[in-house]
Amino acid sequence: GSTITFDYPAGKTADDMVGGTDHILRCVTKNAIWATSGAFSVAFNDAGVVVTILANSTYQDGETVYLDVHLGQTYDDAAPVTVAAPDAMRLLTPVKISLGAPIASDSDGAVASQACTAAGGLATGINGALASDDVATFDVPRNVVAAWTGTAILTVTGTDAFGNVLVESSGSGTSLTGKKAFKTITGVSTSADITGLTVGNSKVLGLPVFLGDALDVLREFEDEAAPTAGTVVAGITAAATATTGDVRGTYAPNSAPNGSKVFELTALVPDPNYKGRAQYAG
Repeated sequence: GSTITFDYPAGKTADDMVGGTDHILRCVTKNAIWATSGAFSVAFNDAGVVVTILANSTYQDGETVYLDVHLGQTYDDAAPVTVAAPDAMRLLTPVKISLGAPIASDSDGAVASQACTAAGGLATGINGALASDDVATFDVPRNVVAAWTGTAILTVTGTDAFGNVLVESSGSGTSLTGKKAFKTITGVSTSADITGLTVGNSKVLGLPVFLGDALDVLREFEDEAAPTAGTVVAGITAAATATTGDVRGTYAPNSAPNGSKVFELTALVPDPNYKGRAQYAG
Protein backbone atom coordinates (compact mmCIF):
# COMPACT_ATOMS: atom_id res chain seq x y z
CA GLY A 1 0.00 0.00 0.00
CA SER A 2 2.97 2.36 0.26
CA THR A 3 4.00 4.55 -2.66
CA ILE A 4 7.28 5.65 -4.24
CA THR A 5 7.34 8.66 -6.55
CA PHE A 6 9.94 8.83 -9.33
CA ASP A 7 10.78 11.97 -11.30
CA TYR A 8 10.32 11.81 -15.06
CA PRO A 9 13.52 11.56 -17.11
CA ALA A 10 14.70 14.87 -18.51
CA GLY A 11 12.49 16.03 -21.35
CA LYS A 12 9.74 13.46 -20.64
CA THR A 13 6.19 13.95 -19.36
CA ALA A 14 3.25 11.71 -18.51
CA ASP A 15 2.20 11.77 -22.18
CA ASP A 16 5.45 10.02 -23.13
CA MET A 17 4.92 7.24 -20.59
CA VAL A 18 1.39 6.03 -21.22
CA GLY A 19 0.89 2.77 -23.07
CA GLY A 20 3.22 0.26 -21.49
CA THR A 21 2.40 -2.48 -18.99
CA ASP A 22 5.55 -4.51 -18.28
CA HIS A 23 7.05 -2.14 -15.69
CA ILE A 24 9.79 -3.59 -13.46
CA LEU A 25 11.05 -2.60 -9.99
CA ARG A 26 14.62 -3.56 -9.18
CA CYS A 27 16.56 -3.38 -5.91
CA VAL A 28 20.08 -4.58 -5.17
CA THR A 29 18.95 -6.56 -2.11
CA LYS A 30 15.88 -8.28 -3.61
CA ASN A 31 14.59 -10.03 -6.70
CA ALA A 32 13.03 -7.83 -9.37
CA ILE A 33 9.22 -7.61 -9.39
CA TRP A 34 6.81 -6.93 -12.28
CA ALA A 35 3.64 -4.85 -12.49
CA THR A 36 2.11 -7.52 -14.71
CA SER A 37 2.29 -10.01 -11.84
CA GLY A 38 0.30 -7.69 -9.57
CA ALA A 39 3.24 -6.81 -7.34
CA PHE A 40 2.82 -3.06 -7.92
CA SER A 41 0.86 -0.53 -9.95
CA VAL A 42 2.08 2.55 -11.82
CA ALA A 43 0.31 5.88 -12.34
CA PHE A 44 1.63 8.74 -14.48
CA ASN A 45 0.59 12.15 -13.22
CA ASP A 46 1.91 15.70 -13.13
CA ALA A 47 3.94 15.09 -9.96
CA GLY A 48 5.82 12.13 -11.42
CA VAL A 49 5.59 8.37 -11.78
CA VAL A 50 3.77 7.05 -8.72
CA VAL A 51 4.43 3.40 -7.87
CA THR A 52 2.14 1.68 -5.36
CA ILE A 53 3.50 -1.51 -3.79
CA LEU A 54 0.77 -4.14 -3.73
CA ALA A 55 2.55 -7.39 -2.80
CA ASN A 56 5.82 -9.33 -2.58
CA SER A 57 8.29 -6.61 -1.54
CA THR A 58 9.14 -4.31 1.34
CA TYR A 59 11.86 -1.72 0.76
CA GLN A 60 13.83 -0.31 3.68
CA ASP A 61 14.87 3.28 4.33
CA GLY A 62 18.12 3.98 2.48
CA GLU A 63 17.74 1.30 -0.19
CA THR A 64 18.05 2.34 -3.84
CA VAL A 65 15.14 1.21 -6.00
CA TYR A 66 15.15 1.38 -9.81
CA LEU A 67 12.05 1.60 -11.97
CA ASP A 68 12.13 0.30 -15.55
CA VAL A 69 9.19 1.87 -17.38
CA HIS A 70 7.77 -0.03 -20.33
CA LEU A 71 6.93 2.49 -23.04
CA GLY A 72 4.24 0.73 -25.04
CA GLN A 73 4.74 2.70 -28.24
CA THR A 74 8.50 2.14 -28.48
CA TYR A 75 9.38 -0.90 -26.39
CA ASP A 76 9.98 -4.22 -28.11
CA ASP A 77 8.15 -6.64 -25.83
CA ALA A 78 10.18 -9.43 -24.31
CA ALA A 79 9.27 -11.89 -21.61
CA PRO A 80 10.62 -10.87 -18.19
CA VAL A 81 13.41 -13.01 -16.82
CA THR A 82 12.07 -15.42 -14.24
CA VAL A 83 13.76 -17.92 -11.96
CA ALA A 84 12.65 -21.42 -11.08
CA ALA A 85 12.62 -20.85 -7.33
CA PRO A 86 12.26 -17.14 -6.43
CA ASP A 87 12.69 -17.81 -2.71
CA ALA A 88 15.97 -19.66 -3.28
CA MET A 89 17.47 -17.87 -6.27
CA ARG A 90 18.68 -14.42 -7.18
CA LEU A 91 19.74 -13.01 -10.53
CA LEU A 92 23.27 -11.61 -10.82
CA THR A 93 24.92 -9.88 -13.77
CA PRO A 94 28.41 -10.79 -15.01
CA VAL A 95 30.74 -7.83 -15.58
CA LYS A 96 34.39 -7.34 -16.52
CA ILE A 97 35.96 -4.67 -14.30
CA SER A 98 39.10 -2.89 -15.44
CA LEU A 99 41.15 -1.27 -12.69
CA GLY A 100 43.83 0.07 -15.02
CA ALA A 101 47.56 0.09 -14.39
CA PRO A 102 47.92 1.94 -11.06
CA ILE A 103 51.22 3.58 -10.30
CA ALA A 104 53.30 2.51 -7.32
CA SER A 105 51.98 3.39 -3.88
CA ASP A 106 53.18 6.69 -2.43
CA SER A 107 53.02 6.88 1.38
CA ASP A 108 53.53 10.65 1.51
CA GLY A 109 52.15 11.65 -1.88
CA ALA A 110 49.37 13.75 -0.33
CA VAL A 111 51.04 15.20 2.75
CA ALA A 112 54.83 15.38 3.13
CA SER A 113 56.12 15.20 6.71
CA GLN A 114 54.83 18.07 8.84
CA ALA A 115 53.09 18.94 12.06
CA CYS A 116 49.32 19.04 12.42
CA THR A 117 47.41 20.60 15.32
CA ALA A 118 43.90 20.08 16.56
CA ALA A 119 43.25 23.81 16.41
CA GLY A 120 45.04 24.85 13.24
CA GLY A 121 45.33 21.76 11.09
CA LEU A 122 48.24 21.08 8.77
CA ALA A 123 51.27 23.29 9.18
CA THR A 124 52.04 23.58 5.46
CA GLY A 125 48.94 22.08 3.86
CA ILE A 126 48.44 19.27 1.38
CA ASN A 127 51.90 19.46 -0.16
CA GLY A 128 52.96 15.99 -1.37
CA ALA A 129 54.14 15.04 -4.85
CA LEU A 130 50.55 14.23 -5.89
CA ALA A 131 49.20 17.59 -4.68
CA SER A 132 48.32 20.76 -6.54
CA ASP A 133 46.53 23.81 -5.12
CA ASP A 134 46.09 22.04 -1.75
CA VAL A 135 44.36 18.99 -3.29
CA ALA A 136 46.02 15.61 -3.76
CA THR A 137 44.74 13.56 -6.70
CA PHE A 138 45.36 9.82 -7.04
CA ASP A 139 45.71 8.14 -10.42
CA VAL A 140 42.95 5.65 -9.53
CA PRO A 141 40.62 5.45 -6.52
CA ARG A 142 42.63 3.75 -3.75
CA ASN A 143 43.02 3.63 0.00
CA VAL A 144 44.74 6.20 2.18
CA VAL A 145 47.67 5.48 4.50
CA ALA A 146 49.07 7.83 7.12
CA ALA A 147 51.60 7.80 9.96
CA TRP A 148 52.49 10.32 12.66
CA THR A 149 54.08 10.82 16.06
CA GLY A 150 51.80 11.28 19.07
CA THR A 151 48.53 9.52 19.84
CA ALA A 152 45.57 11.00 17.96
CA ILE A 153 42.58 10.27 15.74
CA LEU A 154 43.28 11.41 12.19
CA THR A 155 40.42 12.32 9.83
CA VAL A 156 40.86 12.49 6.07
CA THR A 157 38.36 14.20 3.75
CA GLY A 158 38.24 13.88 -0.01
CA THR A 159 36.15 12.63 -2.92
CA ASP A 160 35.50 9.24 -4.51
CA ALA A 161 35.62 8.18 -8.17
CA PHE A 162 32.26 9.85 -8.85
CA GLY A 163 33.07 13.14 -7.11
CA ASN A 164 31.14 12.38 -3.92
CA VAL A 165 32.57 13.72 -0.67
CA LEU A 166 33.78 11.01 1.71
CA VAL A 167 35.39 11.04 5.15
CA GLU A 168 37.50 8.41 6.88
CA SER A 169 38.93 8.42 10.41
CA SER A 170 41.58 6.32 12.10
CA GLY A 171 41.33 4.77 15.51
CA SER A 172 43.23 6.43 18.34
CA GLY A 173 46.88 5.74 17.60
CA THR A 174 49.77 6.67 15.34
CA SER A 175 48.78 5.32 11.93
CA LEU A 176 45.94 4.79 9.48
CA THR A 177 45.55 2.09 6.85
CA GLY A 178 42.34 3.12 5.16
CA LYS A 179 39.54 0.94 3.82
CA LYS A 180 37.78 3.48 1.59
CA ALA A 181 38.80 4.32 -1.98
CA PHE A 182 39.71 8.00 -2.38
CA LYS A 183 40.27 9.73 -5.71
CA THR A 184 41.26 13.02 -4.09
CA ILE A 185 42.26 14.27 -0.65
CA THR A 186 41.04 17.75 0.18
CA GLY A 187 41.53 17.97 3.95
CA VAL A 188 43.25 16.41 6.95
CA SER A 189 42.51 17.08 10.63
CA THR A 190 43.54 15.61 13.96
CA SER A 191 42.05 15.23 17.42
CA ALA A 192 45.37 16.12 19.12
CA ASP A 193 48.60 17.87 18.16
CA ILE A 194 50.94 15.55 16.25
CA THR A 195 54.26 15.79 14.39
CA GLY A 196 55.90 14.02 11.47
CA LEU A 197 52.56 13.42 9.74
CA THR A 198 52.65 11.83 6.29
CA VAL A 199 49.59 10.95 4.21
CA GLY A 200 49.56 9.02 0.96
CA ASN A 201 48.09 5.96 -0.70
CA SER A 202 48.52 2.20 -0.94
CA LYS A 203 47.44 -0.66 -3.22
CA VAL A 204 43.81 -1.24 -2.12
CA LEU A 205 41.91 -0.28 -5.28
CA GLY A 206 38.31 0.91 -5.37
CA LEU A 207 35.66 -0.86 -7.45
CA PRO A 208 33.38 1.16 -9.77
CA VAL A 209 30.24 -0.88 -8.95
CA PHE A 210 28.74 -2.42 -5.81
CA LEU A 211 30.03 -5.94 -5.12
CA GLY A 212 27.63 -7.88 -2.91
CA ASP A 213 29.98 -10.70 -1.89
CA ALA A 214 33.74 -11.18 -2.19
CA LEU A 215 33.10 -14.71 -3.48
CA ASP A 216 31.25 -13.25 -6.46
CA VAL A 217 34.62 -12.35 -8.01
CA LEU A 218 35.08 -15.27 -10.38
CA ARG A 219 38.48 -14.45 -11.85
CA GLU A 220 41.41 -12.11 -11.29
CA PHE A 221 43.70 -10.95 -14.10
CA GLU A 222 47.14 -9.36 -14.09
CA ASP A 223 48.31 -8.47 -17.59
CA GLU A 224 45.65 -10.86 -18.93
CA ALA A 225 47.00 -13.81 -16.94
CA ALA A 226 45.85 -15.45 -13.71
CA PRO A 227 47.87 -14.03 -10.80
CA THR A 228 48.33 -15.17 -7.20
CA ALA A 229 45.03 -14.30 -5.55
CA GLY A 230 44.64 -10.85 -4.09
CA THR A 231 42.21 -9.66 -1.42
CA VAL A 232 38.63 -8.81 -2.33
CA VAL A 233 36.33 -6.94 0.09
CA ALA A 234 32.62 -6.58 -0.67
CA GLY A 235 30.82 -3.26 -0.43
CA ILE A 236 29.20 -2.40 2.88
CA THR A 237 25.43 -2.70 3.14
CA ALA A 238 24.82 -0.70 6.34
CA ALA A 239 24.92 3.10 6.40
CA ALA A 240 28.49 4.37 5.98
CA THR A 241 30.39 5.96 8.87
CA ALA A 242 33.88 7.42 9.22
CA THR A 243 35.28 3.98 10.07
CA THR A 244 33.32 1.58 7.86
CA GLY A 245 34.62 0.00 4.67
CA ASP A 246 34.09 1.10 1.10
CA VAL A 247 30.49 1.42 -0.12
CA ARG A 248 31.23 -0.41 -3.37
CA GLY A 249 34.06 -2.74 -2.39
CA THR A 250 37.81 -2.97 -2.97
CA TYR A 251 40.47 -5.19 -4.49
CA ALA A 252 44.08 -5.40 -3.33
CA PRO A 253 46.19 -7.30 -5.88
CA ASN A 254 48.84 -9.65 -4.58
CA SER A 255 51.42 -7.86 -6.73
CA ALA A 256 52.35 -4.28 -5.96
CA PRO A 257 51.17 -1.82 -8.63
CA ASN A 258 54.01 -0.30 -10.62
CA GLY A 259 52.35 1.70 -13.39
CA SER A 260 52.57 -1.07 -15.96
CA LYS A 261 50.71 -4.06 -14.47
CA VAL A 262 47.07 -4.05 -15.61
CA PHE A 263 44.53 -5.43 -13.15
CA GLU A 264 41.06 -6.73 -14.08
CA LEU A 265 38.30 -8.72 -12.44
CA THR A 266 35.42 -10.81 -13.73
CA ALA A 267 32.60 -10.63 -11.20
CA LEU A 268 28.89 -11.17 -10.65
CA VAL A 269 27.10 -8.08 -9.37
CA PRO A 270 23.50 -7.58 -8.18
CA ASP A 271 22.98 -4.55 -10.42
CA PRO A 272 25.57 -3.12 -12.85
CA ASN A 273 24.11 0.37 -12.31
CA TYR A 274 24.29 0.35 -8.52
CA LYS A 275 27.10 2.38 -6.95
CA GLY A 276 26.46 1.38 -3.35
CA ARG A 277 25.21 3.23 -0.28
CA ALA A 278 25.76 6.97 0.10
CA GLN A 279 29.28 7.91 1.17
CA TYR A 280 29.82 9.19 4.71
CA ALA A 281 30.51 12.89 4.24
CA GLY A 282 30.96 13.92 7.87
